[in-house]
Amino acid sequence: MAATLKELIIKGGSIYISGDATKSNKNKFESIGSRFSTIEVFKSTPISTFNSFTTVEGVKCFPPLTSKEEEALRKLQQALQPTLSIEENFIVILTKDFIQKQILAINNMTLEGLNANPLLCRALKLNTPEEFVKFYTYSAISRSIVTSMGYLVQDLMLYSNANVYDGKHYETSYGTKWDVVIEKLDGVRSYIEVKSGPNDMDKTQILSYDKAINKVRRNGEKAFFGITYGKKDGEYVSTSILETYVADWRNKTLIGAELWDYISDNSNYHIILMNTIQSTAEAFLGTTSLIEKIDTRIELLLGDFRRKYGTMDNFYNSLW
Repeated sequence: MAATLKELIIKGGSIYISGDATKSNKNKFESIGSRFSTIEVFKSTPISTFNSFTTVEGVKCFPPLTSKEEEALRKLQQALQPTLSIEENFIVILTKDFIQKQILAINNMTLEGLNANPLLCRALKLNTPEEFVKFYTYSAISRSIVTSMGYLVQDLMLYSNANVYDGKHYETSYGTKWDVVIEKLDGVRSYIEVKSGPNDMDKTQILSYDKAINKVRRNGEKAFFGITYGKKDGEYVSTSILETYVADWRNKTLIGAELWDYISDNSNYHIILMNTIQSTAEAFLGTTSLIEKIDTRIELLLGDFRRKYGTMDNFYNSLW
């Protein structure tokens, strides 16, 4: 996984295809992607031309594209922006996909899907339908967003640089499964264990990865703890443990902007990342926001609640 045009076409095609992308789909996208070096030429190439690609021996590179594959590639051509870098195009496509999935999750929410716990409802004194529906709707969508955000952050890192690789599948790992491996031009690799936030590592995890980091460094390469947001001088659980138990922890840790800039090999990448995500969200959502969409769904769920149960007592009785 690297920020190359070939990978952009594979990832973008897989996102835009209807349903989950199969190995066959991805193989075709990879074959197509390997034949282009610029976004401009890929965008301007007719879809029908892709089917005529052959090897040097004149053999067709892949079976004819299906209608689903053609539609996915057409959508990708429309989405790509030649004025942006490959890395920025990755940010745009990944962010749109993330937002679309959250909208779908919101629109698919049902009363039954809230999985209400009557004991918790009583403990929190959720005495009205409004209180109940608001609490459980926001709780459910928050869990969905947090989970999806983890995958988004992972992809944003893996596609931030042409020399970044998924550490879980990297051959040389010194006996540890890392999240990210960076191959530098000087031949020295960097291995990074990434955590979503500054409160996500406990003592056991930190001590284990400190040993792994030291092992990598003894072999003349680099290794770090990585935390996607925050600052080293912040008062966090993880940094407190690092400071207590890890010698030279500051030089072994990349936090927030320095992590993104190090992985991307771009000192302004964290700014590019924030600005591109924001502009993409504004363009995609227009004048609305996810909060407004959640509130709209809450009103619909409230209507369902009143029609099905009427009162909280009737609802609680239905759970036992």
